[in-house]
Amino acid sequence: MTKIRFRNPPINELVIGTYFERDVPIFGLEHVGLFWSIIRDEFPTVTQQPPLTSPPLANQPVEFTIEQFPMPRFWFEANDGITLIQLQKNAFIFNWRKRDARYPHFEAVKAAFDKYLSIFVEFLTKEVQITVPNFRVLELSYINNLFPSDYWKGPRDTSVVLPLFRLPIVNNEERSPPDFNQASVQRLAPDLMLSTVIRTGRSGKDATQPVLVFELRAVGVLDEATKRDVDNWFERAHEKIGTCFLSMTSPDIQNRYWQPV
Repeated sequence: MTKIRFRNPPINELVIGTYFERDVPIFGLEHVGLFWSIIRDEFPTVTQQPPLTSPPLANQPVEFTIEQFPMPRFWFEANDGITLIQLQKNAFIFNWRKRDARYPHFEAVKAAFDKYLSIFVEFLTKEVQITVPNFRVLELSYINNLFPSDYWKGPRDTSVVLPLFRLPIVNNEERSPPDFNQASVQRLAPDLMLSTVIRTGRSGKDATQPVLVFELRAVGVLDEATKRDVDNWFERAHEKIGTCFLSMTSPDIQNRYWQPV
């Protein structure tokens, strides 16, 4: 596949995540503080969030915890809010968020993910003197947002951007457009599943402003994975997401508004 980059892509957020095969042993709140001291200059804001379970996959056991008070997930945010590290006992996740920044493209975000994951692994090895469990579940998610513009003014224009999109309802122009949330999942390889979600939403800045959200999320399970295996999986997932994005969106919109470079 020939990679295509866009000058003005609709991407709002990119998520690169790794979930370990089990919780990192003896990793506690005191270690979170020590790790934060290493990255604090770049990520000065820390907050707590409920812990995540790894992405659900077919033929995978449901996760439970026997901890009375499970350790929360921690957000480490950069000052500009664009980059975010999420850390919990069984996961390391890196987010790029648009804000007012230009999308630096996958390679740059993946390089940042690799940098901070390496810092975390080195921290566990040297400071905590434990070894990170094997990478078990990997995730790559692209969240695209469209706000009212020249080519998408609201939910009725969704098929202009996504030509194959249809709702099984009567289109009555006199009524307000319906909200929708459609999801599909396909297995593209034994270790790679791709889910697609298309839904309506509202702007966080103006609740009256509609938003079209379409998310492409690749998830995979690896066995005894090396760093090379992990890198290869992310490359394949990125390629599959790119192929899906190009096939589901209008070539006219791609060329006129997102502008290949």
